[in-house]
Amino acid sequence: MLAATLEVGAGAGVISQAVVGLGGVGKSELALQYAFARRLDYALVWWIDADSPAQLQAGLAGLARALVAGSDSVAAAQASPEEAVAWAITWLAGRTGWLLVFDNVEEPAHVEPYLARLTSGHVLITTRRDVGWRHLGATPMQLDTLPRPASIRLLGDLIGPPHAANAAVLGELAEELGDLPLALTQAGAYITVTPRCTPAGYLRLLRRVPERMLATAAAGGDAERVVAKAWEVSRARVAAQNPLAERLLRLLACYAPDHLPARVLAGADDDEQAVNEALALLASYSLITLTTDPITSDGDHDADDQESVSIHRLTQSVTLHQLGENERDMVRHQAAGLLSASLPGDPKRLQSWPVYGALLPHARAALLLDSPGLSKVLLYLDVTGDHTTALIIQEQMHAHRLATCGAEHPSTLQARYNLAYWRGRMGNATEARQEFSALLTVRERVQGIGHPQTLISRYNLARWTGEAGGAPGARDQYAALYLIEERVLGTKHHDTLATRANLAYWSDQAEARRLH
Repeated sequence: MLAATLEVGAGAGVISQAVVGLGGVGKSELALQYAFARRLDYALVWWIDADSPAQLQAGLAGLARALVAGSDSVAAAQASPEEAVAWAITWLAGRTGWLLVFDNVEEPAHVEPYLARLTSGHVLITTRRDVGWRHLGATPMQLDTLPRPASIRLLGDLIGPPHAANAAVLGELAEELGDLPLALTQAGAYITVTPRCTPAGYLRLLRRVPERMLATAAAGGDAERVVAKAWEVSRARVAAQNPLAERLLRLLACYAPDHLPARVLAGADDDEQAVNEALALLASYSLITLTTDPITSDGDHDADDQESVSIHRLTQSVTLHQLGENERDMVRHQAAGLLSASLPGDPKRLQSWPVYGALLPHARAALLLDSPGLSKVLLYLDVTGDHTTALIIQEQMHAHRLATCGAEHPSTLQARYNLAYWRGRMGNATEARQEFSALLTVRERVQGIGHPQTLISRYNLARWTGEAGGAPGARDQYAALYLIEERVLGTKHHDTLATRANLAYWSDQAEARRLH
């Protein structure tokens, strides 16, 4: 594709191509491979590091001196940088069959004065910025991450046997690295030269201390060619131009990486348009991707297409781990607040389901395990029948309560109750019965036989005993519950009446099974 673009219209004027993408995605490598593969097709190939206007000028001045080496080198050496640049541009403008590579251009305006004076030849530009190229006549080509099979092959080629044969582990590592070529290369080099380091070991370190692994070059490697370094340049430039954009980048690091509805971030600043402009700046540096997704109305907003934001998972990891612990907690708290505020009011309303569906992965990533917002998400999962996801979340909530409050704290017991409930909703009636039986024992001891939560636990034990096929056991449990509720709640209470009805039902079931 790159060669085809540069060859179209050859001879009719200067042909320019801008390769755009996230730092570390392989823009410079692509340009280098193209320049090497086609070197015999050009009379001149010249590479310029173009991070700044000064580097651009130095690179073009170096071209002028290289062109006159041996014939007029003394005059070239005495020329000012401006004179040398003018000579190089004049030489290029009068000839065809050359390739000029501007690597890592920061702003289109930095190369515009030179492109405007060139009339023939090929110019290849690599850049993180994806705006401003078409009006210069440069065709932008967005470079994406590698397909997963290619990532696995790259890791395998770098690491070699015997580890290259473990495609499953290499696939896990490629997923954790987000298929980013620089990250894959960095990991492969580290594993290769580091004693006793395996792909599985590197993966464990990456998950435990990502900030260290993403900033560490292999022994003898180029410390500048690491993921953290590649993105620090973009982050610093964004922060200098727009502090709000840096704040949004930190918030985005707290959500799931793909397709966050952009309106979640609207409350990050009092000026919603300022948020939009900050997102546009992040997108222009390829730090995020903005796409338009269809979404149905939640009843409070008009049905429409909506912008969503995606971010590379390693960008998230680097961004978060560059923060101090207190600052990281503050950002996560703000991200959770914005997400909670975006959840529709009633999860049971059909109109709100598409919004909940779009926000679900982000709620799981950002919401605190004891937040009311996550309880609303669980209700949405219940009414839409996604009991598998609900059970996973409830297991996490129970583990959190157990670790923070202790086994017999009321909130831990409630989380344990919910966990048993979701096991039943998943169709695991026997597991639910066992969970409620164990919970009932604790609640009777800690909260008392007549406590409302103890009564409801006994009710669910009876229910799931019956669902598990134990009609006599269900009958006996409802009978025991009925006696307690008569004494504690009275015979006319709706819970007592409900228990009485269930007792009659399961008594009939037990008798029917006995006769059968």
